[in-house]
Amino acid sequence: MAKPHRAIVNECCLVIRHLKLDNLDHEKAEAIGQAIDQITGIDMVSLDDDRSILNVAYDAGKVNIEDIETVVREYGADIAQGWWTRFKESWYRFSDSNVRENKERTPWSCH
Repeated sequence: MAKPHRAIVNECCLVIRHLKLDNLDHEKAEAIGQAIDQITGIDMVSLDDDRSILNVAYDAGKVNIEDIETVVREYGADIAQGWWTRFKESWYRFSDSNVRENKERTPWSCH
């Protein structure tokens, strides 16, 4: 059975993101996880301390990757600067924008 989503999350706009973080310790990970979890539109957040990976699922119609990155930086951590992480980060920005724009449009059909 699938885990139910939070009531505020629109399932059609739900996205899952994985970002590698730099300068992360256990205390920062706890604080970042709690702060991100308080953002309206967040469905799930978890941090893997050993690998420094942030896993987050959110409604891209309400939240975007920049909101998540802002919280990460507020607590003294940062997004890793490896080419793969930067590539994913830019793809996440593009797809978040795409989800937001498609959510606002009314579907139409000529049939």
